[in-house]
Amino acid sequence: MKFTKLVPNIFYKNIQDGLDLFVDCLAFSIGYNDLNSANPCCVVQKDMLSVFLFQNSEYADKDRPEIRLHTDNIED
Repeated sequence: MKFTKLVPNIFYKNIQDGLDLFVDCLAFSIGYNDLNSANPCCVVQKDMLSVFLFQNSEYADKDRPEIRLHTDNIED
């Protein structure tokens, strides 16, 4: 079996917090969004990376994701 990608799910009480980090700060783009639904979610992407962001207070309280992003040019 060969894996080709790992796509984490990250839960927020307010999904805008995730968008502020990934889109505004880290320059990811939104590849898919369902932000206007009762359960907002979206996929943010950059290069070969994808992350699912969800708005869900219950899971945000239970989930403590830790992610590491590696780069070859931290100044950018």
